[in-house]
Amino acid sequence: MINDFYPKETGIRHTEFPVRSYATEWDWGAEIPFINEKFGTRTRLNPLDPMGKGWWSWPDSLVEKTVMENPVMYLHYGSLDSQIKQLYTACEKTGAPRLIITDEKIRSKHKVPSNVRILVTHAMAYQYSKIFDESKLRPVYKRKVDNLEHSFMIMASNPDSPATYVLMVLQELGALENALYSSPSLPAEKWIREDDKLAINHVIKDLKKNYIGGDYVRFDHKKNLNIISENLKKCHFFVAIDRDVFYNDYVHWSIAEKHLQCFTSTTPVMPIWTDAESTQMKEWGFRFENIVSRQQDETVQCAVKRWCEKILFNLNITKNQQWSQAWQDTNAPDTTHNFELLKKLHQNIANEIDQQIDELPKEFKNL
Repeated sequence: MINDFYPKETGIRHTEFPVRSYATEWDWGAEIPFINEKFGTRTRLNPLDPMGKGWWSWPDSLVEKTVMENPVMYLHYGSLDSQIKQLYTACEKTGAPRLIITDEKIRSKHKVPSNVRILVTHAMAYQYSKIFDESKLRPVYKRKVDNLEHSFMIMASNPDSPATYVLMVLQELGALENALYSSPSLPAEKWIREDDKLAINHVIKDLKKNYIGGDYVRFDHKKNLNIISENLKKCHFFVAIDRDVFYNDYVHWSIAEKHLQCFTSTTPVMPIWTDAESTQMKEWGFRFENIVSRQQDETVQCAVKRWCEKILFNLNITKNQQWSQAWQDTNAPDTTHNFELLKKLHQNIANEIDQQIDELPKEFKNL
């Protein structure tokens, strides 16, 4: 069931899906290897309202018609389990080979029909890794705590991000005094919850607009890459929170900059990601300890409390110089590994795409 942290369905029903070449929302990014060359312009199934107000309502008749007429389809990220079920059901009805090209692995509870193959591109991860590899950023080996100016860094410039709620709580706990963070101008009423057994409603206060380093530019990923990495070098650790960690139902999101920018330096990272995102990152070989997202029977406030407790524990480590230095040294092999892995991730993804195409059964080769 969609809970109150999902944007609601708009009520607007698709009348048709657009026909487009394969691309991501990032117009600065390199073309994804092999996809347009191999498959060209195809129907793209978009589960999200382009105005950002929620999810489209897909009529079964439209999905069935689209699948019947298109042996190859592009699936945009953001599908709900219900939409994935619609798509699989329609594909199964055709009884013919159907190829779904998707931005990310589909980890839905619904079983892929036997006549369907999924080709995964990891498109935005490919693009982000490529610009990172082309940058002149270099790792800092043997980080010394004497050179670190800030306790931690956290990015929460999106007013709809759960990270803004975390910031409001950390603000009242006095944990932001020496932190680097971005935030929007946001009233505390945005996060007033009916279930307030922890009495958070009475203490949280408005957020004021703040930019990391005074120069953070939203949506300019090439510029942000340098700003984020250079500021991370000044911090003991980085808190990476994705936008969907309040959801307790599966959504087919993509690995994007929010999951990868934390590895553009050798600063230890504290990620708060969903299981699907954490699983994908670990499958690639990244090393980290994920702080699990909101669980099925957990209130929003209890989830925030749990995350803040972990942040405060790490914050206290930074106040003990000997402990803090030992913590940096212990994390160094993993942070260096993650930095170097991100540099070559786009090459690994390109190889994966090539291999997936090569391994398609013959009946899928010329769809």
